[in-house]
Amino acid sequence: MPTQTDVAQKSTIFKKSRKKGFEQWFVRVTCNVLGSRIYGPFPAELEAERFREGAEFELRKLLDFELPILSGSAYSTVHAKR
Repeated sequence: MPTQTDVAQKSTIFKKSRKKGFEQWFVRVTCNVLGSRIYGPFPAELEAERFREGAEFELRKLLDFELPILSGSAYSTVHAKR
């Protein structure tokens, strides 16, 4: 019997200040299945936010495809002979 995998995901935007008031923005995407990664630097918070929204969408698509395979609950389609 296949087990259900609970997926927890989170994304966070943070900034690091550099010399002379220069700021860099980063996005941390964390998923209990695929781990954690940091993306960036982005020159503005708006760009980091756009990336985060896209990353969450891509992660959902990936997990929709990968989770059945990882949990062993994937079914294979059988093509009938004609």
